[in-house]
Amino acid sequence: MKTLHTTIFAWSLAALLAGGSLAACAQATTGAATTASTTAANDPAKVPLLTPMRQMMDKIKKLQPTGDPDFDYAFQAKIHTQGEQDLLKQEIQSGKDSSLKQMAQSLLTTAQSDANAIDETIKQLKPSRPNQAFTQQQSRNVQAMALKLQQGGTEDKLTTDFDKNFVTVLLDHRQDAIDLATTYLQYGKNSTLRDYAQKLVTKAQTEMTQAKAALPKQN
Repeated sequence: MKTLHTTIFAWSLAALLAGGSLAACAQATTGAATTASTTAANDPAKVPLLTPMRQMMDKIKKLQPTGDPDFDYAFQAKIHTQGEQDLLKQEIQSGKDSSLKQMAQSLLTTAQSDANAIDETIKQLKPSRPNQAFTQQQSRNVQAMALKLQQGGTEDKLTTDFDKNFVTVLLDHRQDAIDLATTYLQYGKNSTLRDYAQKLVTKAQTEMTQAKAALPKQN
C-alpha cells in the first residue's frame, strides 16, 4: 500500500512539473509573440508607411454609401488620394534613395492636383440614382483593400528597407486606385468624374511601372 501511495505521489509530482514546464513554454511563446508584435508595431521602416494607409481605410469604411456611383466614388477617390499624399510625404521625409524621393515629389504634385479637381467636382454632385450592382462591387473592392492591411497582408511583405517598403505599399495603393476607378467607369455617368477616372487608371499604371523600375536600384 505504501508503494502504491509512493507511486501515485511520483505521478502527481511528475504531472505537476510537466504542467509547470508547459506553462513556462506557453508563457515564453506568448512573450516571444508579443515581443515580435511590439517590434513590428514600432518598426520605423514599416509603421510610417502603413499608418497613413490604415487611417485612409478607416475613413473609407466609415463612408455611408448612397448607392449613387458618381457621388460615392467621388468621396472614395477624395479619401484615397489623400492617403496617397500622406504616403508620398513619408518617402520624401524619410526615404534614402534620391530617385525614389524625386519620384515621390513629382507624384505628390500630381496627387494634390487630383485632390483639388475632386473637391471641385464634389461641389456639383448630389446623390440621385442608386445602383445596387455598383455598391456591391465597390464594397468588395473596399473589403479587399482592407484585407491587405490586416495581419498576413502587406505588412508581411515589408522588409527593413524603408525605400523598398515604400514601393511595395505604393504599388498596392495604385492598384487599389485602378480597381476603384475601373468599377466606377462601369456605372458612372458624370462626364468630369469619368474623365478623371479614365486618366487615373492610365496614370496609376504608369506610376506602377516607374516604381517597379526604381526598385532594383535598392538591391
